[in-house]
Amino acid sequence: MRFADFHSDILTDKNFSGLPDNYGGDLTVVTAIFRGDARLSDVVSLADKSDIVAFEDVGYEDFSLDAISSTNPAYVGITWNGENRFGYGCNYTFGLKEEGKSLIKSLNACGIPVDTAHISKGGFYDIIDLADSVVDSHTCFSGAFSHKRNIDDEQIGLIIEREGIIGVTMCGYFMTDGKVCKISDFMSQIDYFSQKFGVDNLAVGTDFFGTDFLPCTNGDYAFFDEAAYSLYGMGYTDSDVDKIFYKNLSGFLEKRYGRTNQL
Repeated sequence: MRFADFHSDILTDKNFSGLPDNYGGDLTVVTAIFRGDARLSDVVSLADKSDIVAFEDVGYEDFSLDAISSTNPAYVGITWNGENRFGYGCNYTFGLKEEGKSLIKSLNACGIPVDTAHISKGGFYDIIDLADSVVDSHTCFSGAFSHKRNIDDEQIGLIIEREGIIGVTMCGYFMTDGKVCKISDFMSQIDYFSQKFGVDNLAVGTDFFGTDFLPCTNGDYAFFDEAAYSLYGMGYTDSDVDKIFYKNLSGFLEKRYGRTNQL
């Protein structure tokens, strides 16, 4: 089965030793570079290890737009959950700082999409107002389960209006308050979005290697064979499943990069 992943943290996983062999063929993975406590100069070379990279929280002390843009990222996320030089994450409600607003304009000039994952509510609306291209690489939906990292129906609608792609994530903390994250929890998120908004703007951003609470083993893309059968059992068609698991995101990436051997 063809599959495209909008957000994997494997590049900055502490045990990273190279991408697995199964990252070729019918599997397309956007590998995000997570800031953490690192300096940009220490991690930007990771981009050489993957065909398609992105940045999750660019609040580096040594931030350089030239260094970021030289990697031709699929998207750039402004913050993680807390505060940085550009703005605030989901632990806050404030909007972007002035430096953050200037950054959005610079990303526009470089043609780089802005990722709203992790951003504060105020920052989200600033991005909607300022960014030319808006996505959410890995999130779940407040209408299905309430969590500070999840987005509500209004936010979903605004991203769709901007022709953006939204990656439903597999992070169990955003789907359940139970001790086990089940495939049914993940299916509920997909079904909530699809019933309200259709399937044309939905993708998957697994957050593999970025969380310890998943409905499957970290990095196990074979899980999506089982997930596809679950969707078929819920009445989804081959076309629906292909859009959610591959076509929507691959179309976004083709538009972003052109038809290259990255895809």
